[in-house]
Amino acid sequence: MARKYDLAICGYYGFGNLGDELICRALVEMAADAGIERGRICVLSSDPCLTSSRLGVEAVDRWKFFQVSKALRQSRSLLLGGGGLFQDSTSLRSCLYYWGVTLLGRLLGAVPWTFGQSVGPLRSKTARTFARHALKACRVRFVRDEASKDLLSSMGLDCDILPDPVFYLAPLTPRKSGVCDVLALNVRPINDGQGAAKLLREAKAFGDANGYRTRAICMCEEDLLELKRLGEDCDEAIVVKDIKDVICAFEDVRYAVGMRLHFCLLALLCKVSVVAVPYDPKVRSFALNWDIPLWEGSESLESLFLKAKVARDDEINLAKETLTKGFTFAIRKALGDECVGARS
Repeated sequence: MARKYDLAICGYYGFGNLGDELICRALVEMAADAGIERGRICVLSSDPCLTSSRLGVEAVDRWKFFQVSKALRQSRSLLLGGGGLFQDSTSLRSCLYYWGVTLLGRLLGAVPWTFGQSVGPLRSKTARTFARHALKACRVRFVRDEASKDLLSSMGLDCDILPDPVFYLAPLTPRKSGVCDVLALNVRPINDGQGAAKLLREAKAFGDANGYRTRAICMCEEDLLELKRLGEDCDEAIVVKDIKDVICAFEDVRYAVGMRLHFCLLALLCKVSVVAVPYDPKVRSFALNWDIPLWEGSESLESLFLKAKVARDDEINLAKETLTKGFTFAIRKALGDECVGARS
């Protein structure tokens, strides 16, 4: 049976979270550069119209069973595209949803595979069961950190590590004047809001003492709401929604400190000295891998900024080249020995 798509991509897309949207963009661009026509890519999205218009691919509503079923029936493969799809830090629903999509894909003949995953935490036995069942079914598995690899290994599943897919979007070149007098910061909602409040106070104090304007870079609307809830004033606040917003947000930024993984990653791509706040194991793992200083509430930001480095071109280029090779290998393994773009 001829299938309309080579690739159906499933992740946390269409919810307005910049990190996930950039992962989706990177996966689409990698697929296109690997030889898959954009018309043969379909994304499962909570906002299919926006996803389709931004990325130039087809998209279906991830909440509508018949649309998802039709897309999977018409696709040769199902890509579970990062980041943290299988985790139960908030609830079991995430594991349940992606397990269900994977099972449906298998039943309809779409070969499942993963790329760019951070797996865990999986605190409950049920979440672990759902994750293992879905990931075991994947023909190829790529994760983005050592902790995820260790967790899969404990489940008896092998995998390989590659950098976060968003590195594929390099280079980013925000405008830099001769001044660079901005301290960028990012907070997100967490169960213990005291850490975020302390971070804001420390960042504001550092900025005031050293002549830096503070710019809150919000990766989604909930970051902005958290900023307002905490009641700490910044000189400006920006909600970044797409790649073009990132370049504007990091204009004239000298230092950055933040909680979200992709805020820290984007600071690297924009050649900014960054300090990470490890609210989650995936952020700690990312920071340690890239030699990013960690702020955990005790050490002064000033001392950490002195340790922070600007990512080198060769480091970023190597990450992008590694992703290119890994993705090409993965998609050919997922689609079998047939040429990419061939119809089965």
